[in-house]
Amino acid sequence: MTKKIFAPDSFTLQNAINFAEVVRNLEPEAEYTFDFSRTVGLIEPFGMLLVSSEIQRFVSAHPGCSISCSGYNHMSYAGHMGFFKAFGLDFGKRPGEASGSRHYIPVTILRTEKIVDDAIANGREVGDEVDNLCARISETLCANNTGDVFDTLQYSMRELIRNVIEHSEAKQFGFCSQFWPSKGRAEVAILDRGIGLQRSLSPNPHLEASDHKRAINYALMPAVSGKAFKGARKPKRSSPWNNSGFGLYMTSRICRNGGNFFIGSGDTGMLLTSGKNAKRYFEMQHEGTVIRMVINTRNVQGLRESLARYRSEGEEIQRKYSEIVNIDPSSASLMLSNDFDLSLWERILKKIKGA
Repeated sequence: MTKKIFAPDSFTLQNAINFAEVVRNLEPEAEYTFDFSRTVGLIEPFGMLLVSSEIQRFVSAHPGCSISCSGYNHMSYAGHMGFFKAFGLDFGKRPGEASGSRHYIPVTILRTEKIVDDAIANGREVGDEVDNLCARISETLCANNTGDVFDTLQYSMRELIRNVIEHSEAKQFGFCSQFWPSKGRAEVAILDRGIGLQRSLSPNPHLEASDHKRAINYALMPAVSGKAFKGARKPKRSSPWNNSGFGLYMTSRICRNGGNFFIGSGDTGMLLTSGKNAKRYFEMQHEGTVIRMVINTRNVQGLRESLARYRSEGEEIQRKYSEIVNIDPSSASLMLSNDFDLSLWERILKKIKGA
C-alpha cells in the first residue's frame, strides 16, 4: 500500500516545522509518495532547508522502501534553489549548483572540514576564512560589497557559521538565504545535524542545561559558552576569534530590531521578536541546531554603533549580574522564561539579593 504525504500549502516557519514532524513520525509502509500539488504559497529559505533535510533523513532511514514524489512540476523556484535534489529527487538543480544571483543563495551544503582546510592552506585563522566566505555571500545577496546591509549580513552570517564550526561537531551544514530589497527584508537559514546546544553547553559546569529549552535560553545569553567559562582552560595562543559567548546574543539582538530570530535544537524551538509577547516556543524534534534570521534591512543603519551598544549592554550584564552569568543555577532559572532587557535584569538582581 502506498502512503501519500501531502506537503503544506506554503513553506513558512510554522508549516515547515509541522511538516518536518509529520515526516519524522511516519508509520512504516512499503511505499511512500510525497505530494507537493497543494504547495502553491510562499516558499522561504528556512522552509526549504528544514523540509529537504528531514525528507533526506527519512529517505536514508528507509533504504528498503519505495519513495517517490508527485505534483511538484509547478515548483520551479524551489527546484532552482536545490530543494528537490537535496533529498534525491531529480528535478531542478543540485544544492549549490545555482551559482546564486542578485539577492539569493540557493540551498547549499558546506563541509566544515573544507573550511578549516582552506583556512590552513591560505595561512589564515578559521574566523578569517569564514569572514571572507560570508563577505562573498553578502555581496551576492546585496549586489554590493559596502553599506549597512552588507555589513549586517556579513557579520550575522559569520557569527552563525563560526558557531557551527566551533561548537556543533557537525561534518557539514546547510545554508540558504534571500534578500528582498523592495520589502526591506533578508532571511538567512542555517542547519546542522551536530550535537545540539544542550550537549555543546554541557562542558560548562556553571550551567544547569538540564533540557533543550534551558540550553537555548542559556545559548542566547551574553558571555555564555560551552568553551569559554570561569575555570576553563585558556587557548594556547591569543586570537581575535577566540570564543567569547557573544555570537548568538549579538545576532539575535540585530534581528529583533524590526525582524525576528528563530533557533531550534532538540525538542524545542524558540522565536524571538520585538514588542509584547517577544518570545514564543515551538515543539519540534531536531538533532543538531537550526537557525533562521529575518533582518529588517531598513533598520540596520550604523551597524558599528549598534554592535557597540549591544556588546556594551552584554558586557554590562556579564559584569553587573555575575550571579546570573557565571552561573548560579537557582538565579539563572529565574530568567529562563523571560527576555534579556536591562530592566528585567534589574528586577532579577533585586530578587536574588532579596531587595
